[in-house]
Amino acid sequence: MKIAIGGIVHETNTMFGPPTPVEEFQRQIWGSGEDIIGWYQCAGLDGVLPENLPRDYVGGMLSAARRYAVEIFPTFLANAHPSGTIQRVAFEQMLGELLSGLQNGTDLDAVCLSLHGAGSAEGVDDIEGTILEAVRDFVGSDLPVIATLDLHCHMTDRMIENATALLDVHEYPHVDCFERGFESVELAVRVIKGEVSPVMHLIKLPMMIPPTTTFHGPGYQVKKRCFEWERKELLDVTFGHGYPHTDVPMIASSVLAIADGDEPLAQRAAEDVAQYVWNIREEFRVDFPEAAEAVQQAINMDARPVVIAEVSDNPGGGAPGDGTHLLRALLEANRPETVFGFLVDPVTADQAHRAKPGARIEVKLGGLTDPDILGEPIEASAYVKAVTDGRFVIQSDMGGGGIQEMGKMARLLIGHVDVIIGSESFQTIDAELFLLHGIDVSRYKIVALKSQNHFFSGFKSIAGDIIRTDPPGWTPGVLEKLDYKRLKRPIWPLDDGITWQC
Repeated sequence: MKIAIGGIVHETNTMFGPPTPVEEFQRQIWGSGEDIIGWYQCAGLDGVLPENLPRDYVGGMLSAARRYAVEIFPTFLANAHPSGTIQRVAFEQMLGELLSGLQNGTDLDAVCLSLHGAGSAEGVDDIEGTILEAVRDFVGSDLPVIATLDLHCHMTDRMIENATALLDVHEYPHVDCFERGFESVELAVRVIKGEVSPVMHLIKLPMMIPPTTTFHGPGYQVKKRCFEWERKELLDVTFGHGYPHTDVPMIASSVLAIADGDEPLAQRAAEDVAQYVWNIREEFRVDFPEAAEAVQQAINMDARPVVIAEVSDNPGGGAPGDGTHLLRALLEANRPETVFGFLVDPVTADQAHRAKPGARIEVKLGGLTDPDILGEPIEASAYVKAVTDGRFVIQSDMGGGGIQEMGKMARLLIGHVDVIIGSESFQTIDAELFLLHGIDVSRYKIVALKSQNHFFSGFKSIAGDIIRTDPPGWTPGVLEKLDYKRLKRPIWPLDDGITWQC
């Protein structure tokens, strides 16, 4: 049994930021053929895959292939951190690489792809639908084509029509990427053997939700309802939250149910979950304190550490991560046992490296990209406590085991506040970034970071309490702050008086 794997992954923020060139993918994850497998191989001479593979989609696919004695045929894989609209030439090059990789395969039994579901290029709103259609045209109508998707996907008819099955992650933070990758190969094996015949039913709701965790609250309740249906002999039921920090016509939350040959069953499951989501939609609204208020709340709490997440400047959603609103509030409070990790500022990181630990430097922090929205630079005198290469292994359930390369980083002490500066855009999802700079967050009162919800994966178990703040930024938690132009209206929560019945 031989299964091709590959993928093109990008969460596209079409509303802010410059177009994303091919170099951004090439700089992060880009490889063809055996290069893909090489990333997951151990350093030993035998070159075998390690027992504990990184907890991402491809790691799960490789683990399942080992479990079911499947021959993996690697094609092409590209991934870049969330950013602006992909340049058309970049997308066409990546799609060409993927199809070229498939062309080199012979006697394939299935194709498993790692995609996102909220990717857009210049002139191509739905890159995943385009990819799946191109792959389907190439392999023909009979070969199983199964794709994994991010929870923040926008499901389209084009995607459904060209895939055998689409597997969204259930969790946010996305701690089940590995499992979904595993299940994609497992399902492909079952289809090849004739054990199951997947049929999908999709329902798109006239709503979109702000980024909402599935660890508690309404996101958790919907996830539970999906699992209840899965226990009724369905292959899969997922709630796709959608990605609200983009502006394309297909934005919408959706429910996808997959049954074994029983389309009416899939329809009943999808309708039930979709109606449930619509009925509880008001529970997805969130009120956020302003940055200074969030800091004061943390100071007044008995719990420690208190984690403050700045959701509106989340690099994991395409924001630059150099916004200064929360950092300014922390510096003005100037409380001991406070750490901010981290601000994307390669200029200051380089300055600290040149000065070396022990030096005192005059800095202008952040405000590099969009000071009108994200905040002006902060001028301060800083003591260089440590400098690092920004390289660490992720320990969170989300992507655990993967190596993160952050470039030059530095720990600065400004007044009583520890401030970590980084060179690369990345949201803080676990404590390893702090440990890299000699900081044990359990000993701090306030731990501030930039993330929407992924930080829950690494901090929920160690945080005494959590506060989320939503100052001006590119990834606001309150969607009414965004100036949508192309979104299909009416849609909740932007429009009032919408009635909908499944």
